[in-house]
Amino acid sequence: MNKRMHAFRMVRAQSRMWVLFLSVIISILLPSFSAIDCKMSASVTTDMEVKLKALECHFTWGIEKDDIKDRDSLPEKLLDRVMKFSSPNHATYFNLLAFLSHLEENNVSALEYLHKAESALKNRQDDTELLVTYANFAWVHYHSGNMNDVDAYIGKLENINKGVTTAIQGSLPTIHGEKAWSFLRLGGLFYLGAKESFQKALKEEPDNASFNVGYAMVLYRLEGLARKGNVRLAHTEGATQLRKSLEPDNTEIMVLLALQLQKQSRHESMKLITEALRLSPDVPLVIRYVAEFFSHEGINETLEVLKKAVKLSPHSSFMHNQIGRCHKSQFNQMSEQKRKGIWRVNARQIKEKMELCIHHFSRAVELKPSNVQFRLNLAEAYGDNYQLEEAMKIFTNLLKDESLSDSDKQQCYSGFSLFLFFRKKDEDGAVTQFKKAYQIPIESWDRNKARKRLKQIANQKRVGEASEILEFLATEDKKGRNAEAPRRVEVHSSDTDDLTDALGKGMKLK
Repeated sequence: MNKRMHAFRMVRAQSRMWVLFLSVIISILLPSFSAIDCKMSASVTTDMEVKLKALECHFTWGIEKDDIKDRDSLPEKLLDRVMKFSSPNHATYFNLLAFLSHLEENNVSALEYLHKAESALKNRQDDTELLVTYANFAWVHYHSGNMNDVDAYIGKLENINKGVTTAIQGSLPTIHGEKAWSFLRLGGLFYLGAKESFQKALKEEPDNASFNVGYAMVLYRLEGLARKGNVRLAHTEGATQLRKSLEPDNTEIMVLLALQLQKQSRHESMKLITEALRLSPDVPLVIRYVAEFFSHEGINETLEVLKKAVKLSPHSSFMHNQIGRCHKSQFNQMSEQKRKGIWRVNARQIKEKMELCIHHFSRAVELKPSNVQFRLNLAEAYGDNYQLEEAMKIFTNLLKDESLSDSDKQQCYSGFSLFLFFRKKDEDGAVTQFKKAYQIPIESWDRNKARKRLKQIANQKRVGEASEILEFLATEDKKGRNAEAPRRVEVHSSDTDDLTDALGKGMKLK
């Protein structure tokens, strides 16, 4: 028994010695292993970065965040293009949206857009169309710390590139085309790069419709930046390319060509505008170009085009609103003629014109009740026609709507104040509403109008009342100087009343 106990103790002692010996060895070697592991990890990371930087995508094209025009509104414009057009460029726009999301440090959203880009390419003719999308995937995963996913996408890219020689990889037309379209959407600082990339893409595929359309657009933009005055010439490289790219269903090219030909070939340009309105009656980017076109035309011509267009698209809220604006402009001019004693018009004609105006504004509101501008236009028309209860009802409902943006609220306060001042003869009520409009720190026509009206009213008030108004303005102006620069409102959406500005600025009754 004693011998067994002695043997057991000897074994245990030896085991402890071995454990102690191994611990010493490990403590000596562990730092060396850690250093080796760190070197290997750093080497792997460096190798990965080299591979990433060699990829062709938005992350390697030298796009600087501060160079992007209208960065805040660009995502909305890109999504609007995706929704309103069946275009081969959807994947390109999703890729660009992913990159913009990354710039805003939202890589979750970036990955969602990249999956949409991949889905948009499910009917691709060639896997090389996936190169930019997969490269963007790799970069977003890298910035998110998902190194296994980075390896996976680099592997996918290497598999696609196996069938493409190294010499060809740098000149693939699909990559040049994607880069060109992305640059075209990023704004003026990127137009020359877009032009160069489209030229490279067309060198490989001269008959590619998408590349020809994009090249026409970028030439149009560059010639517009370079021209002196407002007149575009019909015989330029851009005009030639627009004609070459004209397709029966590409309304954006139609309106660009119409603008190019407006002074030299008026009949053809008007025909193009009419067709574009028929095909895309509510597409914002088309409507903006239409607004530019009509700013150089007379109201009668504009009204004739819109009447034809609305017969083909009777459910276009935009079209009804613009017809209402035309009738309103004619109403104002007829009323002014009557006031000055020009008896070419009588009261019945003026009344009929306002009834047409109200009819079309009402139809626009009926088709799109969420549009604040449409409702304000109708309220103003009711006020002009002395249907004050109807106008009051619209203003009251608008001002109770807590979901309105600050910009919309400012418009509503401004419109309501003018209604109270001119139609209800309620000066005190108008002053209250003008103040509310001015208190919203968004630099706009409505805010400037509120300030101007308040100063005019103050000049006609007694000293005490005038001082209160002027003191209010001084206080608000001081707040603005102490705060950040006031926001500027520049809205371009499907609800934007672009043609309203055109009507006010350029059109004359002929």
